[in-house]
Amino acid sequence: MSRTCRWITLVIILGMVVAVGCSRSPEAKKARHLERGDKFFSQQQYREAIIEYRNVLRLDGANAHAFQQIGFSYYQLGEQGQAFPFFLRAKALDPNNLDARLKLGTIYLLSQKLEETREEATFILEREPKNFDALLLSALTAATAEEIDTALKQLAAVQADFSDRAKFHIARGTLYLRQQNPRSAEQAYKEAVAREPESVEAHTLLGNFYLGQRNLPLAEQEFQAAARPAPLDSQAQIQLADFYVLLRKTEQAKELLEAILRQKDGYLPAWRRLAQIQLGEGNIEEALKTVDTILKKSPSDIDGYSLRGRIRLARGQTGEAIADFQRVLKQEPLLAEVRLNLAMANLQAGNGQQAKQELSEILKNSPHYTPASLRLAELTLQSGALQAAIDLLEPVVAREPRNPQALLLMGTAYLAAKQADKAVEIFRKTVATAPEDPRALYWLGVGLLAQNHIEEARKTLEAALALKPDYVEPVDVLVQLADTQHNPQAAVERVEQQLDLIPTSGPLQYLLGLTYVRVGQDDKAEGALVKAIELEPKLPAPYLTLANLYARTKRHAEALGKLEQALQLNPKDIEAHMLRGAIYEQQNAITQAMAAYEKVLELNPRFGLAANNLAYLYSEYGGDKEKALPLAQRAKEELPDNPYVSDTLGWILYKRGVYEQALNLLTDSAAKLPDNPAVQYHLGMAHYKLGNKEAAKQAFAEALQSNIQFPEFEDARQKLAELR
Repeated sequence: MSRTCRWITLVIILGMVVAVGCSRSPEAKKARHLERGDKFFSQQQYREAIIEYRNVLRLDGANAHAFQQIGFSYYQLGEQGQAFPFFLRAKALDPNNLDARLKLGTIYLLSQKLEETREEATFILEREPKNFDALLLSALTAATAEEIDTALKQLAAVQADFSDRAKFHIARGTLYLRQQNPRSAEQAYKEAVAREPESVEAHTLLGNFYLGQRNLPLAEQEFQAAARPAPLDSQAQIQLADFYVLLRKTEQAKELLEAILRQKDGYLPAWRRLAQIQLGEGNIEEALKTVDTILKKSPSDIDGYSLRGRIRLARGQTGEAIADFQRVLKQEPLLAEVRLNLAMANLQAGNGQQAKQELSEILKNSPHYTPASLRLAELTLQSGALQAAIDLLEPVVAREPRNPQALLLMGTAYLAAKQADKAVEIFRKTVATAPEDPRALYWLGVGLLAQNHIEEARKTLEAALALKPDYVEPVDVLVQLADTQHNPQAAVERVEQQLDLIPTSGPLQYLLGLTYVRVGQDDKAEGALVKAIELEPKLPAPYLTLANLYARTKRHAEALGKLEQALQLNPKDIEAHMLRGAIYEQQNAITQAMAAYEKVLELNPRFGLAANNLAYLYSEYGGDKEKALPLAQRAKEELPDNPYVSDTLGWILYKRGVYEQALNLLTDSAAKLPDNPAVQYHLGMAHYKLGNKEAAKQAFAEALQSNIQFPEFEDARQKLAELR
């Protein structure tokens, strides 16, 4: 090769290096991501646009256009909560970004933050006095009667400029609704439709108005009118499908979605809604196939992964569901609904503490997200932290005073805190808010009983049953009421009366069996429980009650058989594992008993009774003796006042030669269980080792006076003889 050729080759190579270097420069990458993001946004592929704009922000953390466009993308997806911080950042980078401020004001309005909404609207109107959207935003901040009246007058003043626009009349309709003037609201919405017959928003709001008035034919007519001019791949079509679902016309909804997909196969919102309907109908496998289709079409679709997580959760695949939700949150950590589902998955997997952490994380970022507040309050209430639960519920009730679930939880928290007067006051509000909800009447009845208003409570419970005859809980309370009044026949008759109305109810048949157990009629109880299982084989409670009945009457093989059936329904049923352990102990099958208690602790390491029983078995019969003491100590931490736990720990310490500490525990246990000969014997041995002869003689004598057999009877007799 000549020298000239070598130089030409070198120049070409250098040119390629420079070109490659330029294409890989941060500015070039940023420009490429911006171009892709804008292209995806213009094609309404908002998820893909968000990914590209986020890539821009990794290269340029102060890019106002990227922040604004991510905000707009989330807004178009209907995820205003996710859009909010990006609009806020876009505003900080460019305070004169009126588009971002308008969207911020709209989000504030949706969150009922009226002062912040006014601030944004005022800022825009100072610069653009005839900005139509800002004028409407300002008007819609009206809340009091006086403010609404002023807003309507302000709109009237600009009517000449804007009365040809549907949105102008939509705003008037919304204000009239706030005035509780439905006739004027309807006229305004109709005027919006007349001005813009093709307006999707106008027809949709008129449809929502008729839905609120329970005029379903006119509502359907308007939702159909909204969908008619809209493209097949539009939110109006989805809203029409949602309306059909609301009317429980799921087949019609599915037909609409399938018709859309025949022509617009790539329209993912229709696929997602179809999967949601299938999941709601319990068609789990069909829903999973639909989600698989979504993920094949769009492997990065986080809504698809979120849906798949919900489906897997419904199938009991908690680990896989958790993985799906975590995958979504890794990309979009602020999605409150997905984190709520993650909390529910952790709860289903037995990770209660992790569930609480996830719920707390939601509220840290979205303090007004009511579903998270209510779920966390419920878990807090179950843990016994009553005041903490009340503190969580108070702001929810303050902002949503007609939310029946919040009211019911608040009332039950007060009831558990033995503040019956406050509970009844809350339950009365719940009944006034939701008079057709039998739960409100049931809890009011329970509260009235706590106040000792027996007759009013009885009438209230009967009213709950009139609304829902198969509601078991009010019947159970009425039965217990008959028990407290020493009228067992009335208790049985009350259940039978309800069964006459709902003869195929497994839960009511179970309650009949339980009532027979309470009144000591075991033969009838067995028959009723067997029938309850026949009526509803997947109801776990009858199996456990039958197992208890059989164990009490020494029919151990039958008891274990019923427990196996219960555990097939729910392998994590702690009560079933505990009872199995107790039965094996009665049979002296120590290895099997240990295995049963070990399983309980695998499911719940802090379950005190299992820790106590296993510690005792390890100590007395072998196994891992080194674990006996820490297990007994754990049981004592969980159940500090339980005398059996004190006895177990005291006896293990005695065997280790720690007599003084053992004596303290055994003294407490023996005082609470004076008729238990084994406990008295243990106390006697501790006194014996410490040289307390008189105390030892008294304890041994107490043990020997019992008619209950215990293994150390002969040793107690010999020790007492020796001391005498």
